[in-house]
Amino acid sequence: MTKTLAVLLVAAATAFSADPAGLHIWKASTLTAQGKEMAKKVDAHKVASAPLASVGNRSFSLAHREGSGQAEWHEKQADILVIEAGTVTVIYGGAMVDEKTTAPGEKRADSIKGGQEATLTVGDVIHIPSKTPHQMKLAPGQSVTYFVTKVVE
Repeated sequence: MTKTLAVLLVAAATAFSADPAGLHIWKASTLTAQGKEMAKKVDAHKVASAPLASVGNRSFSLAHREGSGQAEWHEKQADILVIEAGTVTVIYGGAMVDEKTTAPGEKRADSIKGGQEATLTVGDVIHIPSKTPHQMKLAPGQSVTYFVTKVVE
């Protein structure tokens, strides 16, 4: 019985010492280094992104942008953006101009009319609920790296 108890205690200690399922740590230094590497890989839309993890109804990625993006609208996903490097103006709300459906539950447009603006810099966070038009605007020569959490609502 003593041997069985010892085995159970070791198993319990091992279970409690392991990280819980879905736990992730992203160090600022790692994200900064990844952002610098991504800057070398921007596509024709002047953006590069890399998935980091998915847990339940959440997905996490890192993105680097060197030019303004299209306006976006997600039917079932909220976006949470954390600015890691640079400065960006986010336009949110209002109405998308000449929107087009690009995938089920996804719309894109070249601009937003009547939206609000927020200028974000390192450490700032924005939560954009689903069904909210939003667009990232960069001044010429600016870039931004940001951590993205997408939450399916």
